[in-house]
Amino acid sequence: MKISNELNLLLQCSSLFFAILFNSILIYLIITKSPKKMGNYKALMIYFSTFSMLFAVIDMIVRPFIHSHGNCFFMIMSTKDWPFSEDSAQIAISVLCGCGGVTPFLIAIHFIYRFFALERKGRLRYFAGKYLIFWFIIPVLGGVNWFHLSWFYYRRNEKTTEYIRQTVLDNFGLHMNETVYSAAFFYPPDGQGIPQLDWSIFISYIILSISMALPFSIMIIAGVMSHSKIKKLLEHGECDYTKRLQLQLYKALVVQTFLPVFLFFLPLGALFTAPLFHVDIGSWSYVTTYLYALYPAVDPLPIMFIVQEYRLAFYELFDCFRCTVPAAKVEDNSTMYRESEAV
Repeated sequence: MKISNELNLLLQCSSLFFAILFNSILIYLIITKSPKKMGNYKALMIYFSTFSMLFAVIDMIVRPFIHSHGNCFFMIMSTKDWPFSEDSAQIAISVLCGCGGVTPFLIAIHFIYRFFALERKGRLRYFAGKYLIFWFIIPVLGGVNWFHLSWFYYRRNEKTTEYIRQTVLDNFGLHMNETVYSAAFFYPPDGQGIPQLDWSIFISYIILSISMALPFSIMIIAGVMSHSKIKKLLEHGECDYTKRLQLQLYKALVVQTFLPVFLFFLPLGALFTAPLFHVDIGSWSYVTTYLYALYPAVDPLPIMFIVQEYRLAFYELFDCFRCTVPAAKVEDNSTMYRESEAV
């Protein structure tokens, strides 16, 4: 099975178009239609959406193929039409790897903010002023970590090049002299041709795993505790508007977590881990290329359609193309009116 450059280009172009479209609309809605109660959560959402657009742009520039072969996983980029130097192409693919390190920390920070908001012990002050800059820096450090692994551990070397040469030609129609790649070859042959574990690659794999496990542990803990707080909020005396907003934000956050889990981290986690245990997932790794490109385009959809204020505003943007007002919009408007009367 071979992935054509034309199919890959179509995938990247479609992802870029929808990522820019949906995230731009969401940023507009956040700026103009957000409830006052959202506070600095608006800044976090804009940060996330801006990063998603940047992710999509870099993915379009690199147009990577992600693959697993035997004891090696790799992300490879064609340089046949690359107008700059090979070093600049290597930087580009490492930057794209770095984007993967930003995402889990962004999601974890969203969960922390939502828990602090539900907890109501004044800890949201840690997301104000100079503290907000600190939260913005954490995902960048996660990205620097992945960039560091790609640049220093997974760069081109003779043994890896020879090991993946045939599979790259068979699956992508590329010769190794017209590519750059980021690859982890767990068991390169020693001087006698006997496969031996490369401890530097194994250590880099541990670092990579920790950088994913840590934010996911935070998400699980904060998510479970937030669920408990949401139940108490719904059971006790809060105005309907506050209950609805908090519940909608929590639902959106949960959905925004499932998206990267199933589109990003499960396929990447399998891709990273299978070669270490001599599991060749082969053609299944093609899916990772598509999911990796799809994620930035679909990520803004949950918050856009679950939060009522954004959903109604989104309908209004397209009212000029409609002959009738959607029934869902009429119902949403009446609900918001009743809640505002109660407040």
